[in-house]
Order: sequence, then structure tokens, then C-alpha cells
Amino acid sequence: MCDPAVCSFLTQTLCAHGGRLGLRELQENVGLSALQLENTLSAAGPRRFLKVGSGPVVLAVTDVRVCVRKFCSGCERLHLCKLHLMGRCHQGTSSCKYSHDIMNAENKKVLKKHDLSGLSENELQVLLLQNDPFFLPDTCQFYNTKGSHCMQQNNCNKLHVCRHFLKGSCKFPQCIMSHNLLDGHAMRVLETGGIDEKIASNFQAIYDFKHVEFNKEQKKVYVHNYRPRSDYRKIPAIPRIKEVKTTLETVQCRLDVPPSEGPSSTVPAQRQDQLPTGAGDKDKGPSSTVPAQRQDQLPTGAGDKDKGKKDSSSDETSKDNKKDNCDEICLFYVWKYCKNKDKCKSVHYHLPYKWEVHDGLFWNELSMMEEIEKAYCDPKNSSLQSRNINFQTMTCSSSLVRRLSTPSSVTKPTFLLTTQWIWYWKNNQDKWIEYGEQEEGNSMTSPSSAIIENLYQADPSAIVPFQAGQHQYELNFKEMIQTNITFKTQRQVCRRPKFVSSEDVQKIKTGSQRDSSIPSHWDASALPDLGYKAVVISSATPEYNEIKQLFHQTMKNYSILKIQRIQNPSLWKVFQWQKEKMKKENGGKEVQEKLLFHGTDITSMKTICTQNFDWRICGSNGTNYGKGSYFARDARYSHAYCRATLLGHMMFVARVLVGDYVKGNADYVRPPKKCADKLWFYDSCVDNELNPSVFVVFEKHQIYPEYIVEYKEETIREQKEPGIPIYRAEGIRQQKEAGIRECKEEKSKCLIS
Repeated sequence: MCDPAVCSFLTQTLCAHGGRLGLRELQENVGLSALQLENTLSAAGPRRFLKVGSGPVVLAVTDVRVCVRKFCSGCERLHLCKLHLMGRCHQGTSSCKYSHDIMNAENKKVLKKHDLSGLSENELQVLLLQNDPFFLPDTCQFYNTKGSHCMQQNNCNKLHVCRHFLKGSCKFPQCIMSHNLLDGHAMRVLETGGIDEKIASNFQAIYDFKHVEFNKEQKKVYVHNYRPRSDYRKIPAIPRIKEVKTTLETVQCRLDVPPSEGPSSTVPAQRQDQLPTGAGDKDKGPSSTVPAQRQDQLPTGAGDKDKGKKDSSSDETSKDNKKDNCDEICLFYVWKYCKNKDKCKSVHYHLPYKWEVHDGLFWNELSMMEEIEKAYCDPKNSSLQSRNINFQTMTCSSSLVRRLSTPSSVTKPTFLLTTQWIWYWKNNQDKWIEYGEQEEGNSMTSPSSAIIENLYQADPSAIVPFQAGQHQYELNFKEMIQTNITFKTQRQVCRRPKFVSSEDVQKIKTGSQRDSSIPSHWDASALPDLGYKAVVISSATPEYNEIKQLFHQTMKNYSILKIQRIQNPSLWKVFQWQKEKMKKENGGKEVQEKLLFHGTDITSMKTICTQNFDWRICGSNGTNYGKGSYFARDARYSHAYCRATLLGHMMFVARVLVGDYVKGNADYVRPPKKCADKLWFYDSCVDNELNPSVFVVFEKHQIYPEYIVEYKEETIREQKEPGIPIYRAEGIRQQKEAGIRECKEEKSKCLIS
């Protein structure tokens, strides 16, 4: 049997390095001899440490799982908020129904039972993500029940993977369903759900092994229970019970928020996900509350015994009815071309929205489409008097009106021409304020529109709790009302799309709107002619993770609330011109560029985003190395200059052309000359030439204010319970000593070899 302390230390080491290490790298990290490590891994077995490849590579494996029940009276699993572990829970410890405390008494017992007491939250996150299928996005029900065929194909936002494979129970060695989590479609769905490629490849390797082992066991059972063929007729036939298609686990895994109370929480996740964009909102006609996917999946003449007979006229009527019942515009058609043509279940239209009026039999297109759309996008408008359209009742005179649109941008973040929905609340002056934006004279901010839209897409009839400043609120999607939980005051809520003209659509399609100098990952719908737009970055993207990792190198006790990308085309172009100029002056060699931190007060941030850093306007917090704008390698240094708000702190991450630098001086107003007889100057000044941590830039065109990080300090709780020692990475010896102390305290005999 393997020493529990050694196992715990090995698991901790693997998880600290992303869940896997080469055998030799692992040996170097833990300090064991090759023979000792080999014996330890063999004794623990593949249910704890899995070796794959010829290298080989060692992966951390565990049987511990997170409980999927909404209410649990006690079980052998961890009781934790799934979204918190993935860094995606925005409700906070006081509002969330699920525990954010890994080290509570029940979780300690579970971790101790599995010899995982020494793992930190980040290490446990890595271990669970690559082992527990509960953290994966939901599998596509149509793919799994319709012979590996889904009508949405690559447009589907669910995994096209065998659901039994993900549970480790697929009975087919050569399954017709895909077992590949690393193909293009699966990786896109996983990344949207917060699973990166490394974790996905680890999960793939672990579950490939589980699949092989499961089928070996099946073969043994088959051989053991073998009967001669003549005996089969003596066994009474057992009626086949149809498998339940959806479990509570698949439902809860799909949602971005915990399931709402009551019977609605047991609705299959597939059906919830198929709610059309804006379902439940007032901008739909009477058919909008029926999921479009379910309508289209109903076979023509279902239940008719004469399945072989077809009536062409009924087929045409059925096709028209399908289009009338569908309220989603095909993204592929808007963008370029839909290969499904007339068979496509979505509406084909040249704009990402379409307004229609019902004549009693059919839906017909309304004229002056852009005029209606522009009026509707403004939350101040409850109607368009010139066209006699009422947006509240969705009527034109006495006829019904409906709005079709492309899917919500949060459901398909990698697609262009999706519909960006913006959420507003009405203040005391009857002014509509966008969620996530600050009200004038009020420093308190609420969750962003993107966060609320994500929650809405998960469950359009949910009541979602959230916190803004010191106040607790509930947002009722069905009633479109925001309620202050303490004072019971209520405010109207509105959900409207961002306006996109037909000209904008053409610019996005042809690419003329995007200058070649503008980064390809920027949001094409947020490129102003003047000024800037702040775009919230999804936590599932590599861009977000790069900034997060840079920030947490020196700010481990702080959690990031959100990261905004500053999109200012004018400043970006000037920055690129400066870069080219410096490159030419450098003899064609690339100029050294760094992402650096800058702390300032919140009042200066808009000025910096609009006009760039300028110490003459914004002031300077120090002049030890010259009179310029100061930037730091470490976020901890800049944090000292960030003034706290009610929600936390805000800090810039700037892209800086540091170029060639020299140690600064308090008297410098520009960098000194490189040579006394030449006109070439250094590009910036630093505190230490060999190991610079502070950079001073005198020319503002060498700077681009790229990101704003909003963050807050985490509450740190010490473990005071003596029975559960805190394991650290100092080595195995400390863990053994802690284990011996624990045994002595319990007055029991204990031997650790």
C-alpha cells in the first residue's frame, strides 16, 4: 500500500503543474529516486496516478466528485459551488446557495478520506476539472439519440461526444459516437465552458484509459456468465427499459447558475438550452415561448400509421409552418452561405434581425426595418408612433408583431453577427441605466449585461440574486423587475439589443470596418470612430487567462472581478506607428514590448482611455527615475497607487514599448543619449538595468492602455482544527510529521513507513 502522505504530495505536485508531468520532471520535483517513485506509482495504481505514452507522462487521477444535488442531507462527495471552482460565480459567498468554502468540516472529511488534505483551492480545481465530468458542458441529446446526427452540426453549443464515454461506462470498444474531446467543435464548446486545451487533453487520456478498463471488465463478466446457445430460449425475455435521457447532473452541469427551486429544476437541460433567444421577453409573438428546436424536431404526421405515404402539399404546408414557428435567424446565411439551404430549420435573412406582422394566417415582413429596429434598441421607446407599433404589447394596430434575431452573443462568443443584448434598469429620474455602468453620482456598479445575459440564457424564468455595493437584490426575469431584498423597493428592468445598421453588417462581412492594424481579436461591433469602448473579456478565453496569470504572480490573495479590454482605434494606430518608427531607428530589429501595470485613481481612468497616459495631465506618483509615466512589472507595486472603491480596486495593464532602457535619474525629463556624439536616445528609464521592475516612459505614444482589471481582496481563513494539518510543498517529511501528530492526538497507534 502506498504511503498516504507521499501520495498527497505527488498529487499536489502534479496539480501545481497543470495536472500532469513527465516522469523525469516529477522525479526532479519530488526528490525521490527513480526506483522509489516507480514503486510508489505502481503501489498507488492508475486510479491515483495514470502513466500514459512512451515518455511516460504521469497524470493526477481521483475518485472524489462534487455533489450534483441541489439539497443534500449528506453524502461522500464534496459540497462546493461548481462555478466558484471554475472562477465564474459572480454571486459572492453571501448570495450563492452553494458553499465556496473548500475547508469546511464536511469537505475536510471527504478530502482526508481521499488523501487530498494538502491541496490548495487552485490545485483541487485542476484535479477536479480533469476527472469530474460534472464540470464539462452538457452533451448534445440529439447527437446521442439520433444516431450521432445533430441538425445544428458545428453550430451546436453542446458536446458531440458519447455521453456514456464521459461517465466511463461506454460498452462499445468501437463506438459509433465520438470519444474525441480534442476536435475543433468540442474544443470550442469546452473553451466556452471554461475548460482549456491542457485540461481537456488530460481528461481525454484519463477517460480513454477508463473506457479500455471498463470494456475489459465487461468481457470478463460476459465470459463468466456464458451459456450455451441452446439455453437462451429457456430464459424468460426481459422487457427493455428505456434509459432516462437526462439526469439532474446533466441539468445542473449545463446551467451557469444553480437550478431554480421547484419542479422546473428537473426539466431536461437540452430543452432549457433550446429556448430561443429572448424567450420569455415581450418582444415575441405567441409562438415564441415554444422552443424552436423542439418544434422543428416533430416529424410531419407523427403518429400516423401510413408512414410510407407522403403528400407533397402537406409537406409544403409543414415547411411553411416550420418557418412561421421559428424565430431564430441563421447565422451562416447572414454571414455568407448556409449549406442546408431550404432544409435549414432557421430563418434565412440578410440582417441579424427581422420584424414581421401577422395577417391572421402568415407572418409578413414589415417595411422600414432599420427604423423600427433603431427605435426598439433605445430603451426609452415603448412604441414607434409613426408606424403605430407598440413594443410593450408587440402589436401594430390590432395585428401581432414579432422580432426575429440571430442567437445571443453570449451563447456563441466565437461567431460574428450574433445579437448583443443589453440590460437596463430604471432609476428614480426615469432614466435607463445599463447594468455594469455607474450611475451619475454613484460609485456602485452592478453585474454587467454580459453576466446577466448568461444567467438569462441559462434559465429565462429564473429569479437571480446579486450584490451591488452593500445592497442585495433579486432580478426576476419573468416579471422584468429588480427588487431590493432589504427595503423591498422595485425597479423596472429592460432587455434590448444593440443597434446594428445594414451598413454595419456589410462592413463586418466585408471586413472593411476592421483596419489591418486593428487586432483580430477585438470586438468588431465595438470600434468607435472617436474615443474608446470598454469590452468585458470572457473568463474562458486565453486572453483573460494571460492577464489573470500575470496579475496573480504577485497578487495571490486578490480575486479578479472582471477584465475589460480598451478598444481605442485611434490610440492603437498611433501606438503601431510609434512601434514602426522605433523599429526603423533600431536598424529593423523588433522593439522590446511589455505588459506592465499602472495604478491610478478612478477619476483619471476615462481620461487615460481617451487620451492616453500623460503625467503632465494625470499627475505622477513618483519622480525618482525621471519625470514621466511610471509602470511596474509587478501588480503588487501598482496596487499601492490604486484607490479603493466600494466594490474593490481598479488597475491598468498597459502595453508599453520599453525598447532600450537605462537607469533613470530624478532630473530626467527625457531619456539620455545613447552616445554623446549621436542624436540617438534611450527609449525608457528603469530602476535597475539588470533586473528592472519599474519603467519610466516619457513619450505617451509608446504606451497603449490595453486593459482595466477590477479586483478585490479575498477573505483568508486559517485552518485551526488540529486534526487536519495544512500540507505545503516544502516536502514529504512535514506531511509525515503532521500525520504522526494527528495519530498521537487521537491516542491511536500509527505507523508511517
